[in-house]
Amino acid sequence: MLATVSALTLLLLAPGPTNTLLLRAGVLFGLRASWKLAFIECLAYLLQVSVWGVALLYLAAYSPWAVKLIQLAASTYLLWVSWRLWRGAKALDGVGRDRFTSSYFFWMTVMNPKGLLIASLIAPPDTFTHWTGYLAFMCTMVLVVVPIGSAWIVFGAGVVGRGRHLLSPRVINRSAALAIGFFATVLLGRLVTSILL
Repeated sequence: MLATVSALTLLLLAPGPTNTLLLRAGVLFGLRASWKLAFIECLAYLLQVSVWGVALLYLAAYSPWAVKLIQLAASTYLLWVSWRLWRGAKALDGVGRDRFTSSYFFWMTVMNPKGLLIASLIAPPDTFTHWTGYLAFMCTMVLVVVPIGSAWIVFGAGVVGRGRHLLSPRVINRSAALAIGFFATVLLGRLVTSILL
């Protein structure tokens, strides 16, 4: 159990698209307006890991190309989110006007490749074959995802947010767009390499 919790913690602490948007929400809107995103992140990961876990049992045996197609779709979606953040960098005055709603955040988290890593590398072997293993792992995920997501929001609101007067919404959004775009580009590069080699 300790190994599973440690691996989940290290993976979820790593900066990526979801954590970038949690940090952004903390900086721009503060903890009070952003706290629900940690729970939305958790729901998205629970859905994604559940689907991946079951799908991997079948895809590995019957359709290995389908995994590549899903990776391409996820990378493309992340590039689209990055483009929207970049283009919407100046149109942000408050949480009510932010075009990155809870549903955008949910679907971006569902597309996050960390879910595939969790399902294929971190989840114990009995997670997707026995209900007891599944429930135990999902409870563990909730106990790890919510505090880490909250920590990214608190970090944005507290540490980075103190210097908010130096950071305009345009700078914050464009920085988030660059981070997410870089992440998506790296994923696409790895995908192309895996196909060509």
